[in-house]
Amino acid sequence: MSSFVLHYFPINARAEPIKAILSYAGANWKLESPEWPQGKSSQPVGKLPVLVETAADGSQFTLSESLAIEEYLAKTFSLNVSDNLQNAARQTELRSQIKDVWDMCIQYKFGTEESRKGTMEKYAALSKAVVAYHEEQLKLNGANGHYFGSETKYLDLAVFATYLAIKDFIVPSFPQALDNFSKENAPLMNKVFETVSAEPRLASYLTTFN
Repeated sequence: MSSFVLHYFPINARAEPIKAILSYAGANWKLESPEWPQGKSSQPVGKLPVLVETAADGSQFTLSESLAIEEYLAKTFSLNVSDNLQNAARQTELRSQIKDVWDMCIQYKFGTEESRKGTMEKYAALSKAVVAYHEEQLKLNGANGHYFGSETKYLDLAVFATYLAIKDFIVPSFPQALDNFSKENAPLMNKVFETVSAEPRLASYLTTFN
């Protein structure tokens, strides 16, 4: 059985979906935080997160880029939607939209005072549109607390973990970041958050948040 080492900063941010997948799957994994920027040159293309998988025979597989890692782990632990091509494409679409939300949050957090106003306006429009689209997709699945089917899968974990990351890492400097994701504005997405947060396999992972 493989073991995994996730290289990432000691913060709750971009790598949260990866952590959630590993935790939910019951994988043997640990987080290591390289000294930065000293350790930058030892990482593929000088970026984090990076996942290192060590197989039972000692062979290693190293993978960078957060979405590539998520998708690899989702396939490894059978957390993807069915092999239906349309469902697979929809999963990628919805995950990409949530990544767009995250990326714009980062633009705001690390932006200048001058640039933040424009970013905030764009973010408000983007998050509103994403919430409306996701609410409709969740309605099509029966509004049961899952994006696909009736079990917790990759997309449920990724969206929930991104929500936690925004709440923990973004909201202190961007208090409006989750306004469009409130229970009033996004009731079905919040049902996903509640359903996933109740998963016993995530109990330990959730203790990493205040």
